[in-house]
Amino acid sequence: MPADQTVLFVCEKYYLRFYGPLAERLARSGFTPIWVTLDGQADWNYRHFDPSAAIERLVNDREFTCRHDIDRLCVFERAVFERPALFKHPYRYTTNVVRTPERARRLAEAWYQTTLALLQRFTPSAVFVWNGRYLPYSAVSAACEAAGQLLLTSEIGWIPGTIFVDRGTLSADTMDLRGNAFDTTAGEDITRADDFLNDYTSSKATMVSQRVVSPSDVRQRLLGSDGSFLLVYGCQVDWDTNVVIGARRFRSNEAAISFLLECMSPLPGARIVVKTHPLDSDKNEEGLRSLIRDRGSVVSDVHPHTLIEAADCVAVRNSTLGFEALCYGKPLILLEHAKYKHPRLTLEAGSREGTSSNLLNVAAGDCRVPDRNVLRQLVLHLLDRYLLPVPYAYYFEPAKLELLSHFDRNQTYQALEHVIGRAMPPLLIDVEPRVSRRIEACPLRHTRKRSFLYRQVRRLADWMS
Repeated sequence: MPADQTVLFVCEKYYLRFYGPLAERLARSGFTPIWVTLDGQADWNYRHFDPSAAIERLVNDREFTCRHDIDRLCVFERAVFERPALFKHPYRYTTNVVRTPERARRLAEAWYQTTLALLQRFTPSAVFVWNGRYLPYSAVSAACEAAGQLLLTSEIGWIPGTIFVDRGTLSADTMDLRGNAFDTTAGEDITRADDFLNDYTSSKATMVSQRVVSPSDVRQRLLGSDGSFLLVYGCQVDWDTNVVIGARRFRSNEAAISFLLECMSPLPGARIVVKTHPLDSDKNEEGLRSLIRDRGSVVSDVHPHTLIEAADCVAVRNSTLGFEALCYGKPLILLEHAKYKHPRLTLEAGSREGTSSNLLNVAAGDCRVPDRNVLRQLVLHLLDRYLLPVPYAYYFEPAKLELLSHFDRNQTYQALEHVIGRAMPPLLIDVEPRVSRRIEACPLRHTRKRSFLYRQVRRLADWMS
């Protein structure tokens, strides 16, 4: 591997909690991490580059024009501005910087051109962005694709202390960096897979911390005196980019719940319990209760693993709750696409009649998913080849990081280093001269180390936000 290969991390400072440990590992391997900042400085042990002033000048330049297809990079922002109910507290960049549909278009073009100039200046081996589906990451991703630049997208993993790293745009599956799908994993190592599943379920390893109570007591309370079948639906925040952009049919929790209520009709004694998302600032519990009426309940304070254990079946759009349900061996109905979708792991929600039939089969004990051996394959693939362990503090208790002991054979970082180290340089890049000059004029700075007290206050403020 050539020495001193540059790697760019383009992200808001919030995501440094995940990228910081990764940058440290890459630096130890001889790479040079540079953080391209979006919203000011934060703790970062390497150099950083702030293009915000140059981008603002471009946005305000009357001679700076947008290409005709720039709207494709503003899909999330257009949805936000066309559906004001989405525009609450998430995505501060959208709220504070984008602000209007017209600025969204101009920012997309400015970030696209700026990214080309960054590639020209730094000739990086790789560019990391978080998610990649909303501004400015969508524009950065598009520019990297046009230039033939290696792009790596990331999301939080299902297991505490891990992230996904996908080559190119976020994948719809768990294809690893070497191109292997999970069903190519040898599943003979039953003991390792079962040990993980036992530890995962016994530690209640959800990303958030909520009250753990008796599943049997919860089941009895939620079913009531005349209920016999319990379906758990896990809400997602409706402003999540994977919902706003990726949804095929169910763009809201209300739409998903209405569909499930219809599908439950042929099943006597069926009850639905709707679990609100713990990070949603507007849970709309009263609205959900009025939709469900006497056919179920809405809960917010019960641990999701308790609900999974109490349930006969679980339904999700594409959330972490689905992976958690698989780990408990519960039948899982997928309303949308998810990385863990597989005919021997999940039930797909096609027509109302087909989903009703699936529920009847589950109630009769005639359901063959999830297949335990296929689940073991998925688990081993995640532990060894797909999830990247980068221990970080998040909403879970620190003890959850003990699960990372199962990653002793993980090869994801080695695959990542291999991919970055052998990446081809970007193609010949045509950058507007005024953009190039402005980016060349921006200084590359060393991050000033903050005091211990400042760092603690900053962490507390980030946690509270």
